[in-house]
Amino acid sequence: NGVEFDRNNASICDNNGKLLFYTNGCAVADSTHNVMPNGYDINKGDFLDLIWGNNCENGYPGQQDITILPDPSNESSYYIVHKPTEYVPENNPSVYLDKLQYTLVDMHENQGLGDVIQKNVIFYNDRILSSYLTSISHSNQKDWWILQPKEKDNCFLSFILNENGIQLSDSICIGPDFMYNSSASGDAKFSPDGTLYAYFNVFDNLLLFDFDRESGLLSNLRQLSIPSDTIFSFSTIEFSPNSRFLYFAITDSLWQLDLHEPELIDGLEFIDSYDGYLDPFPTTFFLSTLAPNCKIYIRPGSGSYSMHVINKPNEKGKACDFQQHSIKLPLPTATGGFPNFPRFRVDEDEVCDPTITSVFDMPVYTRKELAVSPNPTSGIIQIEIPDSRSGYIRVIDIDGRE
Repeated sequence: NGVEFDRNNASICDNNGKLLFYTNGCAVADSTHNVMPNGYDINKGDFLDLIWGNNCENGYPGQQDITILPDPSNESSYYIVHKPTEYVPENNPSVYLDKLQYTLVDMHENQGLGDVIQKNVIFYNDRILSSYLTSISHSNQKDWWILQPKEKDNCFLSFILNENGIQLSDSICIGPDFMYNSSASGDAKFSPDGTLYAYFNVFDNLLLFDFDRESGLLSNLRQLSIPSDTIFSFSTIEFSPNSRFLYFAITDSLWQLDLHEPELIDGLEFIDSYDGYLDPFPTTFFLSTLAPNCKIYIRPGSGSYSMHVINKPNEKGKACDFQQHSIKLPLPTATGGFPNFPRFRVDEDEVCDPTITSVFDMPVYTRKELAVSPNPTSGIIQIEIPDSRSGYIRVIDIDGRE
């Protein structure tokens, strides 16, 4: 209905994969795609009113700033954990983040479609970085850990969500202080096996920790600088399903890190650079996520119909089969975001299912690379297809004529 959900967004399903509800950071919609009766005014404040025009149709800014977690004390309720943006208009106007809040949804309300029963409850009040909000299940497989870096120091806040709600468990201060422009410039991820936590942006570079799912503590810091000629750029990371490889996308470059190497630098391998494709704007690399089908998807920054795919992320080097703009979307997106899910299936034998080939019983079509030579040419060309499939090939000249 024209409402944007590609900025700050999260969703949750039941154990059978049925959609329960979702949010764009300022409203909560049920499975019938209607806003819940008490579902407006999430992240309510001066920023939403004065800067964002109190217009929830545009979504709420942020990439990794909201998530949804099941309530350990009540199987019918869910915590939406979110970060409001603060705006101070007087003197020197400023925008910053200094709160962590939760909103509680009860699925017993509204004839089983759910409703918001608590809203914008503050559980932490101090300056924090935009993005980097991550969560993973406790080793008891009931409670949840929530990690969030603070601003302007080197501290990671570790919160526990249990039957008593959300409490600060510890503040782990380790490694270098975060750079002044780290906010919203990268992201953080837990490994699928739950043993590692990675924080990355082009200013602080990679901070890789061991993670203890029983205590919620970080330890054994390892650091690595990723080569980049871009001073100011967005960056993203994601683990392979087997937790062996870590992928880095920095605007126009993709790298793979083999974590089995004793020295991190020895495991770093360049995979590909942005090929210049426009759809209609540059399809550079912005945000990545590991999907339930064991592939890693990478979104361009904005205004694009395309997605990039790492088809075999468990494979070393270029065997990972990275295909640029291989997914064609029906509509462009404003900022190219993904839902910020917790790391699910940590204790299951298989963290993903490579046999998934459809979404909502609709097949997913991907673009296949064609080898065309010579190109450009005014004469005969040879086109090599990647496998023996039938189909149609359309050749368009530089003026758009077939």
